[in-house]
Amino acid sequence: MKNIQTSILKFLGVAAFLFGAITTHAQTPAELLQKADSLFIKKQFTQSFEVYQRVHNRGQYSPAMFLKMAFIQEGLNKPGLALYYLNLYYLASGDDQTLVKMEELAAKNKLYGYEYTPVVQARELITRYRPFAAAGIAAIILLLMAIGVYQTRKRTRPVVVTVLAMFGLVFLGLFVNFSAPQQTAIIAGNNTFVMAGPSSGASVVGLLTEGHKVEIKDKKDVWLKVYWADKFAYVRQSQVLEVNL
Repeated sequence: MKNIQTSILKFLGVAAFLFGAITTHAQTPAELLQKADSLFIKKQFTQSFEVYQRVHNRGQYSPAMFLKMAFIQEGLNKPGLALYYLNLYYLASGDDQTLVKMEELAAKNKLYGYEYTPVVQARELITRYRPFAAAGIAAIILLLMAIGVYQTRKRTRPVVVTVLAMFGLVFLGLFVNFSAPQQTAIIAGNNTFVMAGPSSGASVVGLLTEGHKVEIKDKKDVWLKVYWADKFAYVRQSQVLEVNL
C-alpha cells in the first residue's frame, strides 16, 4: 500500500512539473513581461531578471525592461552586463541621458569604449536622423532631375542641374555607406584574448576584462575584427555580447 501511495505521489509530482512547464512555455511575451514587472516591484530582482531574459530570448523587449535589467546587474556588481543592457535601452529608446550614465558607470569601473565625446554625439545624431536625411537628399536629386527634363523639353541644355544631380547621387551614396550605425560589442569574458589575426595560432596583442566596449569592423568565421587601442585586432565572437536589438 505504501509503495502505491509513493508511486501516486511521484506521478502527481511529475504531472505538476510538466503542467507548470507547459503553462510557462505557453505564456505570451506580454504575460511574461507583466510577471517580470510584478517580481521587480516586489524586489525579487533575480527572479524578475530571469523572466526578462526569457522575454528577450523570444525576440521581444521593451525599453523599460532593458533599463530594469541594467539596474539589476548594476546592483549585483556586474558593470559589464549593466552596460550591455543600458546600450540596448539606448537603442530602443534613443534617450541621450543613457550615454551620460554609461560614461559615468564605465569611468567608475575603468572600462573604455563609452566616452561621450563631441564626435560620438555627432555620430549618434547622424544615425538617428539618417533615414530622414537620406530621404531629403533623394528628394532634392529627383527635383533636379525633373528640372533637367523640363529644361530639355524647352530645348535648353540642363548642364548645371545635371552636374548638381550627379553630385547629389555621389553624395547620397557616400552618406548611406559611411553613416551606417556603428556595430559594437561588449566583452563578456573576464579574460578575453585579443589576437593579431583571426586564428588561435596568431600572436596575442592584449587581454581584455569584462565590460570593455569595442567597435566591430568585420566578421570572419568565429572571429570578430574589432577596433581596439587605436588598431585592428580580433576576438572570438563567443566572448562578446553584440549590441543589437
